[in-house]
Amino acid sequence: MSTVAFSRDMLEARLSDAIEKCQRGHVACLSFLTPRERRAAERYLRFTGAWEQAWFWGGYGGAERACLFLLPDYLLACFEGEVVPRDDDTAVLSLLGEEADTAVRSVLIRGSGYRTLSHRDYLGAILGLGLERDALGDIAVQNDHEAVVFCPQTIATFLTETLSQVGADSVRCVVYQPDEHFTDGRHYRPISDTVASPRLDCVVAALTNLSRERAQQAVRGGFVEVDFEPEERVDLMLTPPTTVSVRGYGRFILRSFDGETRKGRLRMRADQLI
Repeated sequence: MSTVAFSRDMLEARLSDAIEKCQRGHVACLSFLTPRERRAAERYLRFTGAWEQAWFWGGYGGAERACLFLLPDYLLACFEGEVVPRDDDTAVLSLLGEEADTAVRSVLIRGSGYRTLSHRDYLGAILGLGLERDALGDIAVQNDHEAVVFCPQTIATFLTETLSQVGADSVRCVVYQPDEHFTDGRHYRPISDTVASPRLDCVVAALTNLSRERAQQAVRGGFVEVDFEPEERVDLMLTPPTTVSVRGYGRFILRSFDGETRKGRLRMRADQLI
C-alpha cells in the first residue's frame, strides 16, 4: 500500500471514530490537519452526512493548519437551522468554550531583538525539543524578532516552560491572544501574465516561466499540486481562486482571469508565496 493511500485510510479511520463520538453526544476533535488532510476530511464528511456538524479552527481566520471539531446535536440546536455557521467563528468559539481553548492555544515567541529569525528557525527549534510537526498548527512570523505558534494547550505550556533559544538567539515564550496587530506572516509577489487557456499546463508555464513542454513534463511527473492535491492532468481547467504548487518553484494562488487580450489570450492574475 502506498504512503498516500495509507495516510488517507488512517485519516478516514480517525474521522469515523470522531463521528461515532459525536453521535454519542460528545464534541469530537481531530488535532491540526494539513490543507490536504482538510480537503480529504471535507469530502469524507460530506459523503457520510456529517458535514453540517463540522467546524475547522486553527486559532485565526484563514489558518492553513486547523483542528476539526464535530458538534453533537444538542449544540447544533443552538444555531438557526441546526447547522454550524461558516462565517461566525466567534459564535462557535463561545459555544465550545474550553473544548476549543484546550485544542488551540497560541504562544508568542519573542527574541532578543538583536538577531533576525525566520520561520525555519522557529520550526527547527520547536522540533528540536522532540515535538512532531503534525502536533502543531501554523507558525506565523510577526516581524524579524517575533512569531506566534498555534498548538494544543499541553504543548503551549511545554513551550512556555522549555523553549529558551531559537537559532543563535535567546527567546521568551508567553501565552498570547491574537489581536488587531496579528498577521498570518505570509507575503506574496504579484504575477500578471497572459495564457492561451485556463489549462493547468498553460498556467504552470506562466507561473514558473517554463516552456509549455516543460510545464507538461512537471505536471505528468507528479511535481504539481492543485489545491494541495497531486494533479497529473495537463488539460485540467482551472477556476480561480485556486492554489497551485510546483515543486522547486513554490506555491501560487491563481486569483483571476480578467478578460481577453486583442489576440484572444486570457489575462491572468496570481500571487506567489515568498
